[in-house]
Order: sequence, then structure tokens, then C-alpha cells
Amino acid sequence: MDPATILAIIILVVAILILLYYYLQSTNNPVYQNIHAQASGISNRVAQEEYVANISEKVNGFSDKFKDRVQDDDEEHISKTDAMSKKISQFIDEQSEQVIEDWNLATHKDLDQIIERCDALNDDFSSYKESNDARVSELEQRVNKISDELSELKK
Repeated sequence: MDPATILAIIILVVAILILLYYYLQSTNNPVYQNIHAQASGISNRVAQEEYVANISEKVNGFSDKFKDRVQDDDEEHISKTDAMSKKISQFIDEQSEQVIEDWNLATHKDLDQIIERCDALNDDFSSYKESNDARVSELEQRVNKISDELSELKK
């Protein structure tokens, strides 16, 4: 058996013993005290075995190697991502004018010009509205005057 399988079996046995321990503790069974004493003795003897100590060292070594490998992969992934981002940014900087022109995109300058034109149209419309209102009121006065004169003539 390889060390990972042995470690899995040991963990499973320990988990079963822990569950049994808590079950007996929760039932307040007098057998609990006897089993508790025996279990602590067994755990001390197992911990003193050279094979178990070697397995824990191997597992620690394996986890350290795994952590190093994961960190190396992360650094490599980050550096690849950074390089790709830099290339994309460089491409956008170099080709932005062409893309704007090809796709007929609006820029801040274009938007500012449109806003200026809109403001100018708004001003022109306001002045036209004022002059038109003045002419309409003048025409209304004339119509009222003509109506009054007609009504006087009919009398």
C-alpha cells in the first residue's frame, strides 16, 4: 500500500474511534471510563510507533511540495496574465484611433461638440419662441381690435 492509502485508513479508524467515544460519552455509560483509558493508551502507543512518525513526516513533506508547486503555478499564471494584459493594452493604445474610425465610435470630443450644438439650438429655439410669442400676442390684439370694430359697425 502506498502512504496515502495507509494515512486514509488511519484517519478513518481514528474517526470511527472518535465517534464511538462521543457516543459512549453522550449515553453516560459506565463502559465509557474503561474505553477512555484504553483509547488513550492506544493513542500513546500508536504515536510512539516509528512507522506512524515517518508517515506524518512524509505527509508534511508532500504537503510542502504541493504548496510549492501550487505557488509556482500561481506565479506562472499571474505572470502570463500580466503579459497578456500588457499586450492587449499596448494593442489598444496603438490601434485605438483606427478602431474608432472603423467602427464610427463617438469620442469625448464628439460628445462635447454635440452638446455645444444642442445648447446653441436650445438658445435659438428660446429666442424664436420669444419672438413668435410677441408676434402672436400682437396678432391677437389686432384680431380683437378688428372684432370690436365689426361689432360696433353691426350696432
